Amino acid sequence: MSPEEWTYLVVLLISIPIGFLFKKAGPGLKRWGAAAVGLGLTLFTCGPHTLHSLITILGTWALIQAQPCSCHALALAWTFSYLLFFRALSLLGLPTPTPFTNAVQLLLTLKLVSLASEVQDLHLAQRKEMAAGFSQGPSLGLLPYIPSLMETLSYSYCYVGILTGECLLPGPPLASPAPSPHPASTAPTVSFCVRPSHWTQGSSRGDSDGSRPVVLCSLLGMTTVLSYFYMVPVFFAFRMRFYVAWIAAECGCIAAGFGAYPVAAKARAGGGPTLPCAPPSSLEEAAALEYDYETIRNIDCYGTDFCTRVREGMRYWNMTVQWWLAQYIYKTAPTRSYVLR
Repeated sequence: MSPEEWTYLVVLLISIPIGFLFKKAGPGLKRWGAAAVGLGLTLFTCGPHTLHSLITILGTWALIQAQPCSCHALALAWTFSYLLFFRALSLLGLPTPTPFTNAVQLLLTLKLVSLASEVQDLHLAQRKEMAAGFSQGPSLGLLPYIPSLMETLSYSYCYVGILTGECLLPGPPLASPAPSPHPASTAPTVSFCVRPSHWTQGSSRGDSDGSRPVVLCSLLGMTTVLSYFYMVPVFFAFRMRFYVAWIAAECGCIAAGFGAYPVAAKARAGGGPTLPCAPPSSLEEAAALEYDYETIRNIDCYGTDFCTRVREGMRYWNMTVQWWLAQYIYKTAPTRSYVLR
């Protein structure tokens, strides 16, 4: 593994014990402490290129404050335009960002577009209430108010999912901390994924080492067709590398009690609860509730490897981003044309 990959893995593993510390902290320490840790990790891995994420956040916040009624489309255009500029830095003769900066920028784009969409929904709901002349109370999934600049920064730089992981929204809070399962329950899967992930890393990135087995096949007189079977172990190792990153990110969320909802809420990956669930009236009732972490579940390893159709494989792979695309891109497309969407 390269030094960057070791750094990436260490950052993911560090987030697990940090989660246990923040889980027992108060709301203020959770908010600002998690943001401080995330900002520290960003500065450590990205250095001066952290400025790109700050510019993206400030631009999105300015659009939200200026045009809350249409900030979703504006934020979508702003973040993806800056992402295009970010990807073209080397072509423009500017310093090339680190791979960590690329990961931060990608996830930040998802988070900020989601935030702008939620603010727009809140603004439209408030306008409907004013037109009707009465208040209907908070709707499921809506923000209680438009976040301030500091709240936007703390949400954007939260260490949970800062480099990889789940596209999460600031959903309804839990009345009491959920009894989270121990992250060690995911360790067998992680260890299984780690083992084959370092023996074909060069070929999955297009390095020169990736051509050696094909050359070896030619030297042994094997046919060109047989060399294609090399794609099977290469792609297997490629998937294992993603599994390691996503499962470690899920462990970090579980350790912090992030994304836990009662089973009765029927949470789904990325979207959170789909049914309203009344908060427990006592600590005993809260302790008796059964919780799950479907909200932060990003990969179904078994479904991905053993599905029979490509469509099913797409649903099991990177599930939170799949939900994000459906929620904030496909459903909000300006036309109902299937081809254009």
